[in-house]
Amino acid sequence: MTVLRRAEKEAPPLQPLMRPAFPLVPIALLALLLAVFLTNVWPLMFNKISGLHNKVQSLTDQVQNRLQERRNIQDSQKQGQGYHEPSRPPPIPHESKPEPKQPEQSVPPVPSHPGPSNEALNVIRRRWRNQLLGDFEALKHPEPAVKAKIDELSTNAGKLLELYVDGEKTDRVFKNAGPLCATNMQIKSTYFRLLTIAAAWATPGTKYYQDQEVVNKIIAGIDFACAHTYYSSNPQLQQCLKSRQNWWALQIGAPLNLADLCVLIFDHLDLDRRKRWGQNIIDIVGNTTGASWKGGNRAWISRVLIITGLFMDDGEVIRKGIAALSVYGGTPEAKKSSVFGYVKPGEGEGLYEDGSLLSHDVYPYAGGYGLVMLTSVALLLNLLNSPETPDDTYRINDPRVSLIYDAVERNFMPVVWHGIIFEHVRGREVARRDGPGWCNGHQLIHAASLLSQGSNDPRIISRMESYVCLWHDSNPADTLEKATIAQIPILRSIVNKRNSILARHPHGAFSTPIQEHFVYHSPDGTAQWCFTLSLSSTRIGRAETLNNENLKSWYQGDGMTYLYTVNHKTHYGDDYWPTMDPLHVPGTTNHQIEPPEFKYKSMGYNPWSGGACWSGGGQGWRDGVAYKSDGYGARAAAVSLDHLAVDRKSAAKKSWFMLENVIIAMGAGCAGSSDPASNLHTTVESRNLDQPGRVIVVNDIEYSDPPGWKKETPRVHWAWLEGTAGYIFLDSTDPDLRASGEAPQVNKIFERVKKCGAWKDITGDGKPDEICREYVNIVLDHGVNPQNSAYAYVILPLASIETTKYLAGNPTWRVFRNTVDAQAVEVRFDGGEVMMATFWKAGEVNGITVEQGCQLLWGRNGNKWCLTVSDPSWQTQRVVVHLDVVRLRGLQPREKSQGVEVHQDTVVFDGLSSGAAKSVFFEGFGHDEL
Repeated sequence: MTVLRRAEKEAPPLQPLMRPAFPLVPIALLALLLAVFLTNVWPLMFNKISGLHNKVQSLTDQVQNRLQERRNIQDSQKQGQGYHEPSRPPPIPHESKPEPKQPEQSVPPVPSHPGPSNEALNVIRRRWRNQLLGDFEALKHPEPAVKAKIDELSTNAGKLLELYVDGEKTDRVFKNAGPLCATNMQIKSTYFRLLTIAAAWATPGTKYYQDQEVVNKIIAGIDFACAHTYYSSNPQLQQCLKSRQNWWALQIGAPLNLADLCVLIFDHLDLDRRKRWGQNIIDIVGNTTGASWKGGNRAWISRVLIITGLFMDDGEVIRKGIAALSVYGGTPEAKKSSVFGYVKPGEGEGLYEDGSLLSHDVYPYAGGYGLVMLTSVALLLNLLNSPETPDDTYRINDPRVSLIYDAVERNFMPVVWHGIIFEHVRGREVARRDGPGWCNGHQLIHAASLLSQGSNDPRIISRMESYVCLWHDSNPADTLEKATIAQIPILRSIVNKRNSILARHPHGAFSTPIQEHFVYHSPDGTAQWCFTLSLSSTRIGRAETLNNENLKSWYQGDGMTYLYTVNHKTHYGDDYWPTMDPLHVPGTTNHQIEPPEFKYKSMGYNPWSGGACWSGGGQGWRDGVAYKSDGYGARAAAVSLDHLAVDRKSAAKKSWFMLENVIIAMGAGCAGSSDPASNLHTTVESRNLDQPGRVIVVNDIEYSDPPGWKKETPRVHWAWLEGTAGYIFLDSTDPDLRASGEAPQVNKIFERVKKCGAWKDITGDGKPDEICREYVNIVLDHGVNPQNSAYAYVILPLASIETTKYLAGNPTWRVFRNTVDAQAVEVRFDGGEVMMATFWKAGEVNGITVEQGCQLLWGRNGNKWCLTVSDPSWQTQRVVVHLDVVRLRGLQPREKSQGVEVHQDTVVFDGLSSGAAKSVFFEGFGHDEL
């Protein structure tokens, strides 16, 4: 009725009709009414119908998501028994052949009321200002750390104001900047500088607080910069986005800065400016329902739209940004890129249920773009899902939002040690001087802090706060040092109240087979040390080299091993990367000639890369999956890599076997074919010393000579490096290996060297200043282009010299095989033993026969036995294992994974996929060895 009355009011008055010769009045009247209806009423009704259609479509999305969530729950119950370049081109705002237009729909659920109140947007804007600057209503008497930050902000703003171009501007806003151009970084940089000045203008206590002249300069600067970046009138910008040149700075970096800037000075902007600037951001961002926005990029672009909607005072833009997080309105393929969904193996970038986190499709990146995604989503949850917001129209209501909270434990916790994020999941960020692992750890701490405040669930709050306190307390650097004014009081309140049980340090092995990285935390729960492995294959890239960053990373994914110790927590953040020797990367086997320039997305050549974890059913041990593990990992892990170097000039079959305080590394088929010919080296250790002169002991002889010292000999039983580890060389200590020729004595090189380099050597725009560090290298020399060499050594993290010497003569392990067909070792522990093996092909070792190649662990803990198998090649769906001991001892199967069948002494593992392991537990009697 309302629509019809409005139509009647808007319709033109009827004109007097002449009486015709025959009665046409009714017909003419009907025709006129029909014309009025088609002209005025029908468009309004059509709009209403279209709107209703959109709402129905939106509600349909909700129902489908909830049904899918229910199916996922049911399935799980049955089973349980800096610059980010996406893998595909980013969405282009305007293509000559646009995709079919999707129905424009809002984020479910559609509100039942007419719309949000102005009060809601005012509150959300205030909350975002507080997230950017700090809540100065609560900080009337700021602590010294906050006052120092305010003074620093005031100083930085003053320097920028001195560089500001007053009066008429030609091609730049700041005197020392380059011209504003779509092909350079000046647009993003200009907005960032203006944002810094605006932050000082809006922060109480600075010299420029609420200074009218300053805000006038800010607005004039934005006017000038925006005039150079209007999409509709800038062909160069359009071409840059179409060709993907500088796209990140244009579509994400600059809009992020501009949107934040406009929220800070919102009360001083007229409606016309806000609409023009906001619409230009929307035009540049383009289609947000495309599948190419993934992970950190999707979180960024959603944030851009939400904050743009805030300063435009436009609820529809905010809802569009919220919808982008879940890809509501996108195709089924595009919806796979939702930040609230797990990615399936083979689908590339995103969070995985096994704990992996990939970016750029093929790189483990929890410590880089994974943090970008987590932080952006944490900010938005804290902003929109706060109980302070008086209107729930803008809540993020995706039913899968809990996945983000779970990710802190599932995808991040295993790769954090003492608040430091491991190097092997930081991608090319390892080559950035200002961003060491402990700095990434600070970012994770602040993200978890925000997540704790963005939830109303006491259990989630407790979990997040417990991790915040653990990582804050153990981090080697002051977490508040680089915190923002807004972050300091939040972190301080969590740390001071400590109303949660402190999370435990992880211990044991954690496996993330999809990203092919493995971690072993020291087994006693004290986090004294941690050992990590970085692998690659035809599925996972070796190391990311992009934008002239992370140069010389040839062997980072070829079995590089990292050993973190409490004696030198910042080992890899202490100018390690510019000074380390890229030809002597710990754990790797390679020749001594620099390979050609690294290509982006350089993949491994062989599919075999992975392993398995073994819990043994013992108390306090889990299966190597982090989620709901309470920090407990697996007791043992076996990992293997079919290595072929990037230049195809060096190769080896490599295995690592880990149990408690023992790590055994084995290699077979070590071969080189470099031209010109060169020596093939396996690097046991290349240690960046925390202090010069650290003692190294070789065969009971102590050496503390200055750099330049070198000792070469094949006859070394053991060595010990002060503050790091003990090392035992099995080619010298194991008579069976020597007799079989499976570990021929190779020359061992021990040396102390002074290594110098500059950050510019590994990152094009890095600082050129020379940095020097002292290293101790332990290297196995296989000779010039060998064809079938081998090695076997043991690492004892943080072992004493006495323990190292004792275990060299009284090992708790026994090597069964070290050939290109199989590598196997048995290790004893208190209450049991476990055999860990890499079967590169079908074969038999110590009474265990396999019909297909696999990773295998078989062992006993008390009267419980456990067999665990995985397929590191991802190519064998079925593995058959024959165990003589099951028949001989009368062992009875108890628990087993889905797809495992036991037929007397034969165990069939079906459905092996994605590198994941399956297990079967037996019970029996007898405690003698395997």
